Amino acid sequence: MLPSTRCMLQHSLRRLAPHDRSKTIGFIGLGAMGKEMANNLLSKTLAANPDPAVTFVVHDTFEQSITRFLTANTSLYPNRNILAASSPAGIAKLSGTIVTMLPSSPQVKSVYTEENGILDGLESYCSASADDIQAKTLCIDCTTLDPKVAVETATTIKSANAHSAFDMIDAPVSGGVVGANAGTLSFMVGSNSSTSFATAEPYLAMMGSRAIHCGKNGNGLIAKIANNLLLGISMLGVTEAMLLGTAHGLPPKVLAGIINTSTGKCWSSEVNNPCPGALEGTKYSPPADRDYEGGFAARLMAKDLKLAMNTAKLEGVPTPLGQLTSSIYEALGGNEEYGGKDFGVAFKALSAALGREEFKGGREEV
Repeated sequence: MLPSTRCMLQHSLRRLAPHDRSKTIGFIGLGAMGKEMANNLLSKTLAANPDPAVTFVVHDTFEQSITRFLTANTSLYPNRNILAASSPAGIAKLSGTIVTMLPSSPQVKSVYTEENGILDGLESYCSASADDIQAKTLCIDCTTLDPKVAVETATTIKSANAHSAFDMIDAPVSGGVVGANAGTLSFMVGSNSSTSFATAEPYLAMMGSRAIHCGKNGNGLIAKIANNLLLGISMLGVTEAMLLGTAHGLPPKVLAGIINTSTGKCWSSEVNNPCPGALEGTKYSPPADRDYEGGFAARLMAKDLKLAMNTAKLEGVPTPLGQLTSSIYEALGGNEEYGGKDFGVAFKALSAALGREEFKGGREEV
């Protein structure tokens, strides 16, 4: 652990005892999405509750991420309990509510069920305490992962306590980094328990604007994956339409304006149009106008589409368009130039296939 992080942790722990686990929120995963979600959850929790016993604990595999979070927030809230744990187990020992935002299935399995994971921490706490009320723990996983892994992990967590003190729900998000920063995310929640969903709602409301109970565990992920399957397909459809029109001389603004007032209108055409200059003069500023920086990375779309194809295969769902879209994004996601760019970069890649190294736009005269 970095010295600055260690000092902050020790200072916070000295202020912490005696500790009320039910008033402690743990957050694991301070990446691009997670750090914004954690900032909102922390600031709104502290604003709503002046109780000095309220505590916020974070963990990440990258100590620099922990240090940045602690440095920023302990200076903003110098008299509140904001600290780091050295492992997911440490988070679980301290926290009655745990939020996780991780890359994908392997990380969820590691954080929850492997050595020094959340399960280890919960079992360690319960072996040292006979207080069933303090042992109650709700885990809210916001990761986009394989629904089967989510259900298996939730089952493992729930079954670890004979008194039903532990529960885990899946709550993947829509809205991206911009929505995470603004606190306008949408959560698609899978939970076998309506009580657990109701318990989670206030926390989700601090990080987003909408939470929808989709049914049993895993259903939140099914909803998220289905949405992103459609999103990937529609982005390629808009890409081809914009290429077709501009290749024949239509100015991007003219063609986008027609599409967005006609039956072809969709989010990929109206908000995140992949053709540079297509939304000039509108209220939207898509990544295409910034060389595809600052959006939803092509490699992440490739991951979600692979999840969709695997999930569809389990039920024998035919996905001819999905399979083609998945193969295209698998190639884009694995490309050094395109993988980290917004998934609208498909337009740039296909423009290159037309022999245009850089898209210049259609002629102004129609």
